[in-house]
Amino acid sequence: MLLTNLANLVQPLIRYDLGDSVIAKADPCPCGNPLPAIHVAGRHDDVLRLEDAGGAAVRVLPLALTAPVDGAPGVYRFQLVQSGPATLRVRLELEPGAVGEAVWTDVSAKLGGFLAGQGLSNVQLVRAAEAPQGGRSGKFHEVIGLKPTPAP
Repeated sequence: MLLTNLANLVQPLIRYDLGDSVIAKADPCPCGNPLPAIHVAGRHDDVLRLEDAGGAAVRVLPLALTAPVDGAPGVYRFQLVQSGPATLRVRLELEPGAVGEAVWTDVSAKLGGFLAGQGLSNVQLVRAAEAPQGGRSGKFHEVIGLKPTPAP
């Protein structure tokens, strides 16, 4: 769901990604509003299931996981990819002039602090060499969960 709001002449929002998927309803809103009605289908980022030090699964919502990284100085775009039960690969695209090591130190400290608050201080953060990538559908996902391996 992208939002465009041109009412604010000082700083309009143009194509702001809310991170939600919506479906247009065929019938009007029951509240009587004549405008087209929608149904929020949900987020397109994955909910992660990370293992704590004892092996118990802890669900982490994507919006909560991305909050520590959003707006971090020097980060233009990022992607968090679960590569193991307790491993997250952090793909960073830096703003021009940003110092990679300083940005990584800041991002990993913020993300590690959030995870520790969730009882996941054992989760390993790995700085990925590759930049954030779009999926086959063209959609960009900030959080990508561990995909189950197919049975032989």
